[in-house]
Amino acid sequence: MTIGYQELNADTLKIKTTSNPTDPNTLAQGAHTDHTIEVSWSESAGWSQPELKPWAPLSIDPSASVLHYSVTCFEGMKAYKSEDGKSVQMFRPRDNIARLNDSAARICLPQLDADQVIKLLEVFLKVEERFIEPGHYIYLRPLLMGTEPNLGFRTSREAKFIIMATLFPVLNSKPLKLFCSPPTAIRAWPGGFGYAKLGANYAPTLPANTECVKAGFSAVLWLLGENGIVTEAGTSNFFAVVKNAETGRDEILTCPLSTGVILPGVTRRSVLEVLRNEFEGQEVDVVEREFSIGELEKAEAEGRLVEAFSVGTAYFVAPVETIKIPTGKDLSVPLGKETIFGKYSTVAKSKLGDIMWGRVDHPWGHRIPL
Repeated sequence: MTIGYQELNADTLKIKTTSNPTDPNTLAQGAHTDHTIEVSWSESAGWSQPELKPWAPLSIDPSASVLHYSVTCFEGMKAYKSEDGKSVQMFRPRDNIARLNDSAARICLPQLDADQVIKLLEVFLKVEERFIEPGHYIYLRPLLMGTEPNLGFRTSREAKFIIMATLFPVLNSKPLKLFCSPPTAIRAWPGGFGYAKLGANYAPTLPANTECVKAGFSAVLWLLGENGIVTEAGTSNFFAVVKNAETGRDEILTCPLSTGVILPGVTRRSVLEVLRNEFEGQEVDVVEREFSIGELEKAEAEGRLVEAFSVGTAYFVAPVETIKIPTGKDLSVPLGKETIFGKYSTVAKSKLGDIMWGRVDHPWGHRIPL
């Protein structure tokens, strides 16, 4: 460690609030809240004093590494206000910070102390809580980027950490229609960086997503390799439930993390844990393994496709009703009989929702009293 190197210290946070606060009732979905938290870092000096300040454009050098080599990673989180308006909740924030650190390591950016980041988030949310209506949430975006002004290709010796938030609509009110990726479009590959939440992980998928949306679909279902291994749905993790042809047991399937091509979603992990606990001892198997689009096509043709759903911070738990496969055929995915949610997605949504909204006390819920 360099002599004089400063660790990230949330207790030194400098707070300057806006003199012209926004009326939350005038904002449209997608608008940002009034403030950001910003901390600079350098290889020689470490972390600067954190600052909470009014939202304003960033000032960075035109040769900053983030602009030329995509040296940036980020997280997606939500902050939920309880229905009585007395607290704000975060959901498993340490898991998000751990993933942010994994992403940062992939592009040689500095590590963040989870305890200090959580303290900064708590202060930020207490300042911005007026933007969260009781029973609703805002979307949090912690962001880390390389800012060294140097066009030479090397590890960035300067960086900036930012916390910001936007208003966010409910995205799981309608079932999804997925469009399988063409062979010419690959989101991630073994040995690549599909497991990290990097800026470079998203922009190259825009052409396929644009065509998908133009065709009237919700998101791209990303396939990998000649066998069409199912990986992710848009920017979310994907689950499919099929009845095993030999055993008759329901199998809840999702791509394993061991492939290195999917994001280790916090919601994904939570859904797996909830479903394994809820259906333990029943005729259900929760399985992390590779499966192909051909396997889903066969299951649908034989009446063994039970349900499918996408999970992530943005969509939370969203049922799927249609999958257009590479042959051009539409697979019809059953929805729930009483709601659009099937048996398993209903359980996941209900159990996790209770924790997120603070209806139950649970170690995954991080409560901030107001």
